[in-house]
Parts: sequence; C-alpha cells; structure tokens
Amino acid sequence: MGVYAGTRTFMVLSLLTFAALGHPFSLDAQERESLGLQVTFDLDRETVQAGETLTLRVQATDEEGEVIDVPAHFFATPFDLAHADADGTLHTFRQGRVLVFALVGGETVQTEIEILPKAPRSIQLTPDVAEVLVGGYAVLEAIPLTEDLEPRHDVQVSFRSMDPEIADVDDGGVVEGKAPGSARIIAEAEGVSEEVRIPVVENRVAALEVEGPSEARTGDVVRFSVRARDGTGEALDSPPVRWNASGQHAGFDGDGAFVAERPGTYLISASAGQTVATRSIRIERREHPWRLEKVDHVGFGDIQAAELWVNDDHLYVSTLSDRMYTFDVSDPSAPVRVDSVVVDARVVNDVTTTPDGQIGIITREGASDRRNGIVFLDLSDPLHPEILSEYTETVTGGVHTVFIDEPYAYLTDNATGSMVVLDVSDPTTPFEVARWAIDEAETDPQAQMAMGQYLHDMHVKDGLAYLAYWRHGLVILDIGNGIEGGSPENPQLVSRFVYNMADYYPEEWLAGTHAVLRYGDYVFVGDEVFPPVYELDSPERVPALGRVHVVDVSDIEHPIKVAEYNVEGVGSHNMIVEDDILYMGYYEGGLRVVDVEGELRGDLKAQGREIGHLWTGSPDGFRPNLPMAWGAKLHREHILVTDVNSGLWVARLVPAERTIP
Repeated sequence: MGVYAGTRTFMVLSLLTFAALGHPFSLDAQERESLGLQVTFDLDRETVQAGETLTLRVQATDEEGEVIDVPAHFFATPFDLAHADADGTLHTFRQGRVLVFALVGGETVQTEIEILPKAPRSIQLTPDVAEVLVGGYAVLEAIPLTEDLEPRHDVQVSFRSMDPEIADVDDGGVVEGKAPGSARIIAEAEGVSEEVRIPVVENRVAALEVEGPSEARTGDVVRFSVRARDGTGEALDSPPVRWNASGQHAGFDGDGAFVAERPGTYLISASAGQTVATRSIRIERREHPWRLEKVDHVGFGDIQAAELWVNDDHLYVSTLSDRMYTFDVSDPSAPVRVDSVVVDARVVNDVTTTPDGQIGIITREGASDRRNGIVFLDLSDPLHPEILSEYTETVTGGVHTVFIDEPYAYLTDNATGSMVVLDVSDPTTPFEVARWAIDEAETDPQAQMAMGQYLHDMHVKDGLAYLAYWRHGLVILDIGNGIEGGSPENPQLVSRFVYNMADYYPEEWLAGTHAVLRYGDYVFVGDEVFPPVYELDSPERVPALGRVHVVDVSDIEHPIKVAEYNVEGVGSHNMIVEDDILYMGYYEGGLRVVDVEGELRGDLKAQGREIGHLWTGSPDGFRPNLPMAWGAKLHREHILVTDVNSGLWVARLVPAERTIP
C-alpha cells in the first residue's frame, strides 16, 4: 500500500497528541478562554525556493489585542515537499505547495507556502538521429535537470551552433545540416549548459522506397525500413532518414517505432533531405479474446482490507487493522474465510510467504509499544497460522513492504527511508546483513525522514532489486547480478529513473513512485497520489490519483520511459503481470486488466489495450459504494482482488463474444 496509512496519521495524531496529552505546548480550555487567544502566522514571505529554509512564526494576541508570548509547535504536509522542525524551521525539498500548521494553546492555525522548483544543475541533451544529412534535419531534446535529477520542462532552453557553416540550429532545437563535417551545438538554460556534436554527412540519396507492413492493430509497435539509391541507381546502406505519420493519433518515436491509438489509414513518410517516399498502413481496432466477469464477493464489514498473497490453495489477506485473515481457496469461485492472526499493530500492511508456503511474514505499523518491524508465521497448518517470532531490532519504526528472496528478506524501513536486508535462513533468529539508502552519506534516521526520503516498494529478480523510492523515482541495485559487483550483503547502485511529479499531479498533493514490478524488458512503475490532508478512518471518499509508467530496461544502465497507462481521476496501486496481462488494483477505478503483449509504446489505454475492469464498490462496504481496489493475484484461472472498502472479490476472464462489424 501507499503512504495512505501513515502520512495522515502523522499529521492528525501528532496534532491531537500534543493537545490532548497535556504537552508543554498546550493550554487547557480555561486558560485559552481567559486569554481570548487570536493566533495568526507572521511570515516574512510565503514563497521559498526548494532547498532553502524558512523561519516560521506566529503572533498571538489576547482579547484586548495585546501581543502575548505563547509557545507554538509546527508541522508541515506533504512530508515529501517540506519538513517543519518543532522550533519553526521549515526545510524544503521539492517544488509544490505545503500546508504549515502551528499548534498554539491546544488550537491549530494553518497557512500555505509555495515552494518554487530548484534551479537546473545540468541539461540532458539528446539528438533524435545519430547523424544528419546535408539538407536534412535533427531535433534536439534538451531537458534541464535539478540536482535531484528531476526534469524542469518549464525552463526555456536556448541553442546555438559553434559551427554554423556545418550545421545551424533554431530556437526550438532543430538542427539543419549545411555541409559535411562535425558541428558543436550548445544548449543553455539558467546558467547551465551542455553540448553535443552532430556529424553531418553528404546526402547521396536520390531515391527512397518505404518497406513495412500494410496493416496492424492499435497499440502494435511497427517498424519500417527504406531502400535507398544514389543518382546512379547504386544501393545505399542505411542512410539516416526522418520518419513521419499523418494524423494526430499516431506517431514515431525517435528510434523509428510507429504506433497508432485509433483505427484508420495512416500515411507513413520517410525523408532524406529533399528526397521523400511514402506508403500507407491500415490500423484495425485492437480486440481481445476475453471479457472480465465477476464471480464472487466476500465483505469484511468495518475492517479495511489490504494486501493479499496466495500459496497453493491458501489465501492470506492483511488489513488496515491488527489482523490478517486466512481463506481456503481450493474452490476459488467461493473463498471461505477460516481463521485470523491478531498482532499489536494499527496496520498489518504487507503479507508474503516463502515459496514452499511453510513460513509467512507480515509487516507492522502503528504498534502500541512502538516496536513494529515484522512478524514471522509458522504455516505448518496453512489456514491456522501461529506466530513464530518477531524482528524489530533495526526496523522498529515500522515496515511497509517485505519481499522474500531466500535466504534473504528485503524490508522497507519507515524510520529511515532505507532498504534493510535480513538473513532469514533461520526465521527464529533473523539478523540484518545490509542496509542501503538513496543518500548513502546520510546516517541520521531523523534527518533522512526530514529530507522526505521514503522507500515504498521493492521487487527482486535475477540479482537486481528494483526500488520504488517515492520522489527519488525508480532505483535499480545490483544485489548479485554482477553488473556492479553487488550482493545482498553489499548492494550497489546500477541506475535511476527520475521524473517530476509536478508534471503530472496537483503540486500540493502527496505524490511519489509507489509500486514497482519487473516483467520482460520492462519495469512497471506506479504512482500513488493523495491530498495533503485527509481522514483515514472517515467514511467519506478518499480521492486518489496515479498512473503507471512503463520503463524500458533492456539497457539496464540507461532506463527510459516508453509508455504509460492512466485512468483519469483515479489512482493506481499494486499490480502483477502474468502471461502478458497486467492485473492491478486501481483504487476508485476498481480492478483493471490490461494487455501488455509485445513491444510497448505510447498511451496504452488510448490504444485499446485495456481488456476490462471490475467495479469493486459495495453498499455494505466500509465506505458504501466507493471502490478502493488494492491489488490482485491469480489462482486457478481466477483473479483474486482486495478492496480497502469492500473486502475480497473474485473475477475471471472468459471468452468474449466476437464483435460484429
């Protein structure tokens, strides 16, 4: 799950605790009434650049308007944009809008502060072709990056050529080849610059012929090629050409991959300087041989469901409560709840088992004694688990996610925002063997949290660990693959993929890289996005946003986004991919099932790759008739889905009726 369980708790419970438990910063009701307190924020400015600090102050006056000295305690949200020390120092991390609260005399006042983005520190400069023909063109992609590697698409970039007689460049970064040679092109933005050399070669192309398929489906990635000849009719070997497609619902990527979102006939053109050739391609609507069908539903009453894990015919479901349920799913069309395990926790967030199903692990957050960590379960009797042991020593601040890759377990440490590696070969005596954080130089746990550092999810496969590191994006570690000499005991950074949440979501919302899954050449990266303040236990709707980024990792050291899947107005959550089909809980969007077969480019939803969706709201739910689908697992050709508000659902894919033209 996301921060949804923890962040709101931090904001609300911290304020209420200081007021209700007689904290030194609070005054009782009689004192407040006698003083007639009026409290307002007193700030020098309400705008600050990310990375700077701001001193927070409030002014309190009594009923006669006299200024009085009353202690104040400060908080800020979202935590990943800024952190307020108790003494009123506001530390800012990322651009956006933060709500700042002051607790004065047991009452709270608030204000909003705008955080401007950090200045660019570098420019990522990439031409769309390797070389340019005389009379031909290249387009430069110039993206200013902050020190956090976040792109700044709002920053104007200027271009100039140091060799205009060889290649010139216009204000938009379009390079025109003038004469054979090598031209140095410079991009500049707000005091930083980057340069690239563009080779310009003689244009010998006199004739072109485009070759490729004549038909495809929406969402299919198609590649065309050309036959080129010079003025004497001699064949030329792979000259650089520019590709173009007619219509606004289809196009080419920089590497020549064509994909269409809508059916129709598209005109494909290839140009080499002034020489142009065309051909057409007919795109048919993408149809699927299945449709999604609801099978069963099991409600949980007032208990909010969370993660699920299936092993053999045994299903385990964690909750946003103090328990985990067990289900017999030998007949997956009719799950039977059998037993539960109760622990000291406010949230049992994650649940998983060893491959043989003998040992289970559940994660804990919000324990009454503040010793959270994980709990090992003896699953000798799979439907009647017994607590085997606990591990809290180095993760007492809470664990959000756990991933077992025997003999190791990889944990997210809520207190430090780091990944913890445990040796669990003996689950009765697990011990830590490694710890990795995005800022390796930072050792103070409280300082790490104050930096907005938060690790949310992990997926381990083939000696690589893929980390969903919230505002720090996707992080890939070598833990035994050999790329960087890493191991479970000594993880080593391989690469990162960072994007700017402000490009996609409201700038005052809590937003970050949330879920991660490696499948084939792709890593599916899901965002989780919530308002800065919301009620976790309220029966009212909790709005959410979020999309899935499809990142190509065929070059593991240079991950690149190639596609996305997004359902407008609702939020992505946990997902799996099996047999080229993605199954995911999409919060208010319910269960979503998406075709991810073959090469992926562009907007998967617009291309018609969505196979179907299931609305998971229930009139008897925790929030009646409001879906909040969490995630899915497959079992015996059935899809098992948990929904925070309504419990457990079962669905399946069945043969679809053929569409009549």
